[in-house]
Amino acid sequence: MQSKGFILLPVALLTLAGCAARVAQPDVGIDVPDSWSVHTPEAEWPAEDWWHGYQSPALDELLHRARKGNLDLASSAAQLLQADAQLRQAGASLLPQLGGSLGASRSESQRAAEPSSDRRSYSAALNASYEVDFWGRNRANVESARAALQASRFDRQTLALSIDASVASTWIQWLETHERLQLARRSLENAERVLALIEARQRFGAADRLEVSQQRTLVLQLQASLPALDQSELQLRNALALLLGEAPGTTLPAPIALGNVAVPEIGVGLPAELLARRPDIRASEARLAAANADLHAARAALYPSIQLTGQLGVQSLALSGLVNDPARTWNLVAGLTQPIFQGGRLRAQVDLSAARQEELLVNYQRVVLQALQDADTALGAVYRARMRFALLEQANEEARRSFDLAETRYRAGAITQQSLLDTQRTWYQSQDNLAQQRSAWLQTTVDLFRALGGGWQEPAVSYAEPSPSGD
Repeated sequence: MQSKGFILLPVALLTLAGCAARVAQPDVGIDVPDSWSVHTPEAEWPAEDWWHGYQSPALDELLHRARKGNLDLASSAAQLLQADAQLRQAGASLLPQLGGSLGASRSESQRAAEPSSDRRSYSAALNASYEVDFWGRNRANVESARAALQASRFDRQTLALSIDASVASTWIQWLETHERLQLARRSLENAERVLALIEARQRFGAADRLEVSQQRTLVLQLQASLPALDQSELQLRNALALLLGEAPGTTLPAPIALGNVAVPEIGVGLPAELLARRPDIRASEARLAAANADLHAARAALYPSIQLTGQLGVQSLALSGLVNDPARTWNLVAGLTQPIFQGGRLRAQVDLSAARQEELLVNYQRVVLQALQDADTALGAVYRARMRFALLEQANEEARRSFDLAETRYRAGAITQQSLLDTQRTWYQSQDNLAQQRSAWLQTTVDLFRALGGGWQEPAVSYAEPSPSGD
């Protein structure tokens, strides 16, 4: 037995397809400046391995460990796999859906004074269905999922850049605290040496108890500064271990002097190029593209959907007959479904998608403006930190000379102990300020690398069309 059914679609239906115009990507409307506030003669952007500019094997080791062990990066990898699966799931709607079935039945009937009747039958069928993507709704869903996958990839790169910068920044702060702790201990030793000198002068009547008390006060103040610096160093070591994905107390590279960490010279391109060199900007742009596709899909849902279904089946009274001589049936049906009344749900979805697109457009503008502000501010910070360090370096040298002269003159009795005390405090404070400013200068370079997107460049990614796979 064979049967076939056909539904002829009117020509007017083909005409309606042209009415579902694709939604254009909105204009971002941002005026990017032509240059930075600080003059930058270099026209090159940072290299991908930007941290090598600090010329520190210890930093290289820490960043390598963070890339392997950081738990936030591991979590983002799982999120990336989810986005990839969602893309493949959305792509399945563009392909025909196939299904198969096998059946067997048995029935028995018996009447009085008649032998029983036993009937058996076997059947097999192959079903296929396909939705004609007339208005581009399924294609738009795939484009949305593809843009979401891109956004997830950019988010992972943004996170990796943030972790790299956080490791470098925390490491520099640890070096600063360690150096200030060593400086405080050296200053304490010098203060104790001067205290011994003043106590000796007191024994010979050349100094009074007031001078001894004043110097001892300075010694106690320096001793009191040590526990706070010790605690700060412990906190920074633990923070660094957390960034590495390791427990507190893990072995870290031995701290080095801040003066042994090179200050990199950072090249900067034009402001307009920043839009393509920061992964967070590209992620925001990808989300805006996904919202654009979602809006198109929501509008396409207002139009009729066309479904093609087909079935090929065989039937026999004997199992062997399914192969040898079955009875065959097939049919092909085209169906048209038009939403008529759904309480405004579909129209509300269109409005929701349009509002979401507007929100992401504003977010994209915010991200771009924030990126331009970050880079311009970081450039100015590096320039001024260099100037301040140079001035503090000269001031520290003068403070050292003053202390040496004051100590020599105090031994000769040419100045009072108060003058010596003042020069001590000035020199100790000058050394501490210089260490902090060296660290601040290095920190500004890390901030600039982060603001410029590091050395990130969008990789060339080929997105293949979804291929059929068995479920």
